[in-house]
Amino acid sequence: MGDKKDLFRMEGFFCVFLLVIMTVIMFVEVVARYIFGTSFMWIEELTRYLFIWLTFTGAAYVTATQSHIKVDATLALFPKKAQPIVKKIGLFIWLLFSIVITYVGFEYSFTMLEVGGDSPAMGLAKGIVYLGIPLGYLLMSIRLTVQLFRKNMNPTQQDVQV
Repeated sequence: MGDKKDLFRMEGFFCVFLLVIMTVIMFVEVVARYIFGTSFMWIEELTRYLFIWLTFTGAAYVTATQSHIKVDATLALFPKKAQPIVKKIGLFIWLLFSIVITYVGFEYSFTMLEVGGDSPAMGLAKGIVYLGIPLGYLLMSIRLTVQLFRKNMNPTQQDVQV
């Protein structure tokens, strides 16, 4: 592990891992419910929490690969020479938003860990579940910072391969 492609792979593999785990446990739940007539109370809750982590880790991953959905119609209104500056301003605003969400998310998660509050079926501390949000935004902030200081705004195909 050492180059930036490894970091892309790490986030991508983590997302795939979470998706596989979610799929397997939901399959187990469906088989248990419809074939054996029983159900596990904790599976739905665990799947929901894994989905939270998947969503925010995935958001950081698509930020890194610049494959997120964006609206380019407004950018086309600016002259070609101004477009890179407008892109940088947009990245900067996005970075500021991500930093704020990271800070607020960590504050909220740590508060939840201090106060308590466990999930109903699993007894898992909700602060751990909520940590997925600020960690995802922290990764996103790192990726945005790299993009902000990169000379070329578009990643090369080599940068994005996973």
